[in-house]
Amino acid sequence: MKRLLSPRLVCLLAVAYACFVPGCSKESIKLAPVAGKVTVAGQPLTSGQVTLTAVSTDGKALGLISGNIESDGSYKIRTNNKDGAPLGKYKVTVTPSMMPSTDQKGPAVSFSKAYMDPGKTRLTIEVIDNPEPGRYDLKLSK
Repeated sequence: MKRLLSPRLVCLLAVAYACFVPGCSKESIKLAPVAGKVTVAGQPLTSGQVTLTAVSTDGKALGLISGNIESDGSYKIRTNNKDGAPLGKYKVTVTPSMMPSTDQKGPAVSFSKAYMDPGKTRLTIEVIDNPEPGRYDLKLSK
């Protein structure tokens, strides 16, 4: 009787499988905590989203890097469902909540629309290890 799978073939298949298991060949990207407060003319922005766009990339896809703005103006950035962002420089955009206000047809925007466009925003941050408090606070103007 002839064997279908030789021990050598089984070993070769096991090694090949191990190299292609998810996470086996991926580099772990170090994340640093990014959290702060968003204010408009000194008052907390009570809803919306903060999004980071890498200024210089090395060709690696980082996934979605963003965080929701809470009712007290605070936000915390998450990357691929993990707290933090990779070290580096980023352009920052802030978008309002998609819920319309009671007297308007679209979302209420209480700040300059330039903050919503990655090509026009003047907001930038550099994510570093062990940042001092307030480093990632975002102060918007009307």
